[in-house]
Amino acid sequence: MRKTTMRVTWIGGWGVSPEDLRPLAEGFLPGADHAFLPPVRGAAEAAAGCDYVAGWSLGAWHVMEAAARGVRFHNRVLLLAPFVAFCSEHGLGGRCSQTQVRWLRRWLQGEPVAALRDFYSRAGLGEAPAQLPYATGDLLAGLDLLAQDASPALRKFAAGGLPEKWQAVIGGSDPLLDADAVVRALPGCQITPGAGHRAEELLGAIRKEPHAV
Repeated sequence: MRKTTMRVTWIGGWGVSPEDLRPLAEGFLPGADHAFLPPVRGAAEAAAGCDYVAGWSLGAWHVMEAAARGVRFHNRVLLLAPFVAFCSEHGLGGRCSQTQVRWLRRWLQGEPVAALRDFYSRAGLGEAPAQLPYATGDLLAGLDLLAQDASPALRKFAAGGLPEKWQAVIGGSDPLLDADAVVRALPGCQITPGAGHRAEELLGAIRKEPHAV
């Protein structure tokens, strides 16, 4: 009988081209059929039936938010740099204020490349792209999501800990998120000492755990 290829869907972070994750994905799960989506409404639902769903940053938030609304993920789920609510005012581990997020939104509308460059610098993501990684409307909608508080359903879902077959990891030196506070809001999330917000740093730690793949 022919072996079925594992289907993996990656939901990227805000402001990052989903395809930028391809080299990491193929190194992490070689031989799998990888698909890449931006962190937009409906992405988590589109990924739910795959053999493996990986969400990074805002992508991880979309996965948790969908699960809190009752979307079922039947197989493996990996959350990289997850957060329940992004802004510091919400007390769930975010280091950025709503004012900063709203300021970035206004800047993105006027000088999008400069706004992305500043975000990449603050997040420790390296060199920013010379053009927008996906649609402006989706980037603006993502910032609106980052600025809002978590729903009661999402808070309850996160507080209950990670479901079976789920794994989450956050960097101990993440410039955008307080790892200890995120773990309190999302029990079961593991801290990787020294890692920041970059997906490759977090995936590198997961590779060292044989049970994670």
